[in-house]
Amino acid sequence: MAAYTVSEQDIHLKTIDNFLVALDSAFQPFDIERDALQQLHALKQLSRPVNKYVSEFRVFATKAGLTDILQLIHLFRQGLDPNIIIQAIR
Repeated sequence: MAAYTVSEQDIHLKTIDNFLVALDSAFQPFDIERDALQQLHALKQLSRPVNKYVSEFRVFATKAGLTDILQLIHLFRQGLDPNIIIQAIR
């Protein structure tokens, strides 16, 4: 991994807003879509309410750029609490 250095001449942070923008951009994932897709695959509802799971799922799906409905349904169901699926079938 190559080291990244910044000289004092490169930094123009005259306001807190400029600083925050520079800070955010410095710590963004290298590949936002791939990172969001990995987080989406790892996402589990666990003991959280469904609406919290849905909100987080939507954020990651949007960041990952997913549009295939079948893939989205598969990933969504994969992360749901299995008891919810069983209750929905009954």
